[in-house]
Amino acid sequence: MTFNWHDNEIRGSQFYFEKGEQLASVLNPLSTTGSAKQPGAQYNTTQYQSTHAVGGAIMGDSPETSAINRYLQSWDVPNVFAVGANAFPQNNGYNPTGLVGGLAYWTANAIREIYLKNPGQPMVDA
Repeated sequence: MTFNWHDNEIRGSQFYFEKGEQLASVLNPLSTTGSAKQPGAQYNTTQYQSTHAVGGAIMGDSPETSAINRYLQSWDVPNVFAVGANAFPQNNGYNPTGLVGGLAYWTANAIREIYLKNPGQPMVDA
């Protein structure tokens, strides 16, 4: 496992930082501080970057390449649902809580609307 930043996380950091600066400037603050990650930046445990470790049960479209399906249902044990940031293959360095909440609602709805009509089976798109 690696916590080093890759190009996409660095570009995401720069994009979000720039948008944050634009939003803050509208408020005409007395001062702001912050910085975006730069190319080649490495994960550094001596400063706060993200304590939201993710992964472990990656979501995907086939059991050959992932542990859970798009409904966070285990490919191997259909009555097991792994709801959480475990479904993400990586973290872009920012709080995943909103995405995890959305996935929890998505999974709960799928259990109610699809799984309970045919329990014990993998859910597939209708």
